[in-house]
Amino acid sequence: MDLRGKRVVVVGLAQTGVAVARFCAARGARVTATDRKPLAELGDAAAALDGVVDRLEVGGHDEASFRAADLVVMSPGVPELPETRAARAAGVEVIAEIELAYRFLHPDAPLIAITGTNGKSTTTALAGALCAASGRPTFCGGNLGNMPLIDAVDSDANRPGGLIVAEVAGFMLEFCTSFRPRVAACLNITPDHLDRYGTLERYASMKTRVFRWQTRDDVGIANANCPLTVDGLRQSEAQPLVFSSTGEVDRGACIAPGGDAIALRLPGGGEERYPLADLPLVGRHNVENAMAAYLAARVAGVPPDAVRAGARAFRPQPHRMELVGRRGDILYYDDSKGTNVAAVAASLAGFPRPVVLIAGGVDKGGSYEPLLAALDDVCKGLVLLGEAAPLIRAAAEEHGARYPIVDAADMRDAVVRATELADGGDAVVLSPACASYDMFRNFAERGHAFRAALAAVGAEPVLPASAQESP
Repeated sequence: MDLRGKRVVVVGLAQTGVAVARFCAARGARVTATDRKPLAELGDAAAALDGVVDRLEVGGHDEASFRAADLVVMSPGVPELPETRAARAAGVEVIAEIELAYRFLHPDAPLIAITGTNGKSTTTALAGALCAASGRPTFCGGNLGNMPLIDAVDSDANRPGGLIVAEVAGFMLEFCTSFRPRVAACLNITPDHLDRYGTLERYASMKTRVFRWQTRDDVGIANANCPLTVDGLRQSEAQPLVFSSTGEVDRGACIAPGGDAIALRLPGGGEERYPLADLPLVGRHNVENAMAAYLAARVAGVPPDAVRAGARAFRPQPHRMELVGRRGDILYYDDSKGTNVAAVAASLAGFPRPVVLIAGGVDKGGSYEPLLAALDDVCKGLVLLGEAAPLIRAAAEEHGARYPIVDAADMRDAVVRATELADGGDAVVLSPACASYDMFRNFAERGHAFRAALAAVGAEPVLPASAQESP
């Protein structure tokens, strides 16, 4: 793809938009960068683009710029706009950042793309660690952390023998037109972002676009226990693999007989086993995440020994069921990233210790019943805080919860009350099932508040290097 002399409009000037604008300008494009936010709210973005772009439009979009463009590139999270519809009507191509990046990736550097409602970041990070353990140049980014996929183009991984691993979200796939990963995985699909998509079916159709342009030379990975992912894969030409933590599979991954290992069953090969003891992750949902990561890495050519070594060396992403403290035989887990009911229910299913759960925040709509059902077998107590506390309490009482339910004024109070309910051998888990912005700026600030509150109960912090300890 030749950008020289092309008029490119980049929509959205957060980190990815800035990276795209610089990328296009470096390749000779005439770039207009635009954002609805006023200049004062753009932070360092305007300064970063000074002398880089031909035109900076802030405080709104100019439809004339869109209609006159040769290409419009959408930053992640930017929805369809009247201006993008006008651009299409004028024959202008409108694409996502990941679509632009894909067009510049080397065909002999396999692209692994991972999506799903929950577990994307953990699975992407784990797959990246497995690939890196092979010794091959590896890029791991996309919607993960601070590494948009466009940064992969100029990385060492974008050459024959390299490996590129990317987390992709549905809103990124929405504006793709040819995005074709060598390996694509859709981990699960549960109700989320319905304010944007309206229905679960439309939301699922965006997630499964990760398979849309794959061919028979590619591999798609779906969750055997999630029909929406399987149905999406069936509509693709990709070679199908599935994973399941509850049943047998012929092609893909499942729990090996004996229950102590993940079994990989790949076409043309025998069964490979990967000990569960190697996984520094807690919960059945993370076993499924590992299955998807192992399959993706093996299909991309990572040897079994590198997969095992990479798993042993892996450390969980912050705020994702991360072991952060210990008080005697009580363990404290920060799962502040658990911001929806389905994610928390999956995290707690099969949890290996009794749990005192700290939950609450901004209600995201929907039923708390899946969470309460997951708590039936593991919960010692429920500590509630934030705006959603009355809603969760009412739902728990209607459910017939048999464990204590207490309210907390703030995070420190929540940790103190949870510790009072816990006995030796239990776990205190912050997994809110709600958004954070009633009390915190984001989930990370909430997680840090949880860690800071551990001092109030005399819990010793667990260093990241020890985060792999099993409960």
